[in-house]
Amino acid sequence: MATPSLSQARSHYDRQRKIVGAAVLAVRSLFRRRRPMAEVVNTVAAYQFASATAAVRSVAAMAEDRAPLTNPRAFMGVSSLGFPISEPIVAAIDQIVPAPVEPLPDTWWEDAAAFVAEVEQLIASEVADAYRTASQVEFVVRPTWQNYVRMLNPPSCPRCAILAGRIYRDLEAFRRHPGCDCVMIPVQDWESAHDAGYVSSFQQAFERGDVRGLSKADAQAITDGADPARVVNATRGTSTPGITTAYRTEVFGRRVKATHDAATKRSAWRKANPTRLVRLRPESIYEFAEDHDDAIRLLRLYGYLTS
Repeated sequence: MATPSLSQARSHYDRQRKIVGAAVLAVRSLFRRRRPMAEVVNTVAAYQFASATAAVRSVAAMAEDRAPLTNPRAFMGVSSLGFPISEPIVAAIDQIVPAPVEPLPDTWWEDAAAFVAEVEQLIASEVADAYRTASQVEFVVRPTWQNYVRMLNPPSCPRCAILAGRIYRDLEAFRRHPGCDCVMIPVQDWESAHDAGYVSSFQQAFERGDVRGLSKADAQAITDGADPARVVNATRGTSTPGITTAYRTEVFGRRVKATHDAATKRSAWRKANPTRLVRLRPESIYEFAEDHDDAIRLLRLYGYLTS
């Protein structure tokens, strides 16, 4: 079974994008008309079914087979964590106001702009996850495909750009974040993925301006030769309470930005720097550096440069 062409992969992505967009618009309309939550949940489930159906048909077409082997109804009404889809929707609403079962009150929509954005992101992610998960199941059951590649749809976030073009075994989980629009494409091996145009590097995407979400200091560090993966990992979890690896602290009377990433006692950087109080983030490095040469020295000292 040949590796799908880039045009097939683009069509695969376009189907996902259109269904996700339609789902968000449909749910937005329901909220504006203050429809019951049951109708919202059923609508999301219907779009999950449409998404999963398109996914398995798309992968079957890549395999030059008309008949999908996967039942798309298995991905309908289920969240990415395996709970009923109603649970994450209600949880998102409960952050703003106790989720009403009956039609939404008049004042609720006016006071919930932040909620609307959050729930729409949730809907987009859950519908896209139905597409991705169904895709993976469909090509896992086809034994001639045992690998997949992550295909970016730029502009992309730094974490996705780091993972772009890597080859994964078919059973490996697809790492994604809320709002991620990357897709997995089944491939034979790295060579066929490269020949088909799927393999790319972070540096290429960065130089084209296709990486979004980097701070000025992060972008400068990468321009100065820092390892992109080390820079990106140092910000991992910054918006997730409880698991953050980046933080602010005080060292010798100065407020600094630091990271727990690669700074634990078992890490190579900590073993090489056992007396360093913290591992600085690029923002603080550029703040404290006396000149460009000193910035390069500090980037190397805090483990962002590989040599």
